[in-house]
Amino acid sequence: MSSKPGRNDPCPCGSGKKYKACHAAEDRVSAAPPPAQPHPLTGDLQAAMALLGDPDVSKLSRALDRLGVLLTQWGPAPNLRFEAAAFEAHLTQAIEALAGTLEKDPAQAHRELLVGAVRQFGTRAFLDGFRVAMLQRAAESGHAPEDRQALCVGALLASPSAKKDSFRPEDIPVLDVVFDVQFREWCAHHRELASKFEALTRFAEDELSPEALEALQKAREGNVDALLQHVQSDPRLVERITREAKERSARVEAKLREPATPPLFAPEEELWFTCALWEPLRAVKATSSSPATRRAAVENLIRAVKGALDSELLTGMLERLRQKARDTTLDEAARAWFTDAAIAVEAEPSRMVMAALFTASQEAVGRSAEEMVMLADIKARPVWAPEDFEPYRKLLEDMGLPAAAARIRRCQDWLREHPVSLPTESA
Repeated sequence: MSSKPGRNDPCPCGSGKKYKACHAAEDRVSAAPPPAQPHPLTGDLQAAMALLGDPDVSKLSRALDRLGVLLTQWGPAPNLRFEAAAFEAHLTQAIEALAGTLEKDPAQAHRELLVGAVRQFGTRAFLDGFRVAMLQRAAESGHAPEDRQALCVGALLASPSAKKDSFRPEDIPVLDVVFDVQFREWCAHHRELASKFEALTRFAEDELSPEALEALQKAREGNVDALLQHVQSDPRLVERITREAKERSARVEAKLREPATPPLFAPEEELWFTCALWEPLRAVKATSSSPATRRAAVENLIRAVKGALDSELLTGMLERLRQKARDTTLDEAARAWFTDAAIAVEAEPSRMVMAALFTASQEAVGRSAEEMVMLADIKARPVWAPEDFEPYRKLLEDMGLPAAAARIRRCQDWLREHPVSLPTESA
């Protein structure tokens, strides 16, 4: 191997010039290591850092909401949830301890459940794994910019201070997102079991086996777990309950098409679903060029419905439907409808929401003449913007309906990023 010429040696190219005046500079460039390539998420992480420092906290709130939607869509996966069995045991014990608070102050009970869970499971080790998972997901191709931003925000928030005495999991908002997603999944699982329990209690006792009667008696004495275990262990009973649930859901769907059937949604629920599901609904209703495209659009709508059906909304819907089912001012047929609707929504919330959106004859009805006028004004507008909803939100507050007003606030937050353009009459 020939040695590198000295600076003042003749250049090996034969030009007769000294090496330093001929090819030395060119050789230095070719011998230099290639410049380091920037990380593919550098820009997204910088944008996420800027968002964390933005005084407009609504932007961070929307990013965390989006992160919750993504976690829900992906389902339980390594590093995206707290350890399932431990989380289940912790919640069961915590809910028993908060029985009195649950009835008197559900919001406070939820906060105590959240704080207790994130203190228990939101360890530095969990955050390390969660941060890596967020960055890996963000680096995958095909994500929309808002999705990458939400994932990068999650990764940054999962990087707490290294100081031991300043580590407070309850102050790390991304842990709140993980808890809320996992808590909704936990509630959905237990609603499914509870719906089977309710179905079993409606059977005539002479139709039940001695084992089922014994489990039912234990449930009446307070041991509901015994009944749930029995229901799960009897395939024939599960099959019968499932069949009856499907028949009820079909009955509710058919009833929704009848002009005289009361609406399933309250006005603020209907407006929220319209805002949050407008684009995926349009994609499904549009003429599809292929079965695969339509199937993808339907799958996207199902994911969007699940994301829009947060636990607070579903709890409010079920409570309202159950109150209607017990309302003695309504006739027997109406009460029966609301009873069936409540059970069907609890068992299959996404299916019932889509049935109401696609087939219901009745729109949500205002609770006063003034509310009906405001709803008509909103629906008549060709484009929905956040400010269009402000008079209605204030009216709901004046009517003493804070939860409904809060739902309209959610609509406004959504519309800041996703304005809705309604079709014109001639379109």
